[in-house]
Amino acid sequence: MGAARWALKRLPSRWKRVIKSAIKTYKGIGVRKDRVILKRDARKFLGFASIRIIAFDIALSSRRQKTAYLRKSRTGTGR
Repeated sequence: MGAARWALKRLPSRWKRVIKSAIKTYKGIGVRKDRVILKRDARKFLGFASIRIIAFDIALSSRRQKTAYLRKSRTGTGR
């Protein structure tokens, strides 16, 4: 549930309905409207989230390569 609260606060507002419907369904209090929203929008949300995760991973990997020399200088030299 912590991830859902984080998402509600930080992701674009267009995803609030699908996140709230997912929360209700997870808690077992979802109604027909929530199921309709999930069927209609869950795949779009998954696509959005997947792209964001991949972009973050690429950016993180890029930063790691640019700073690899810093990590090497701190380890293994015995200084």
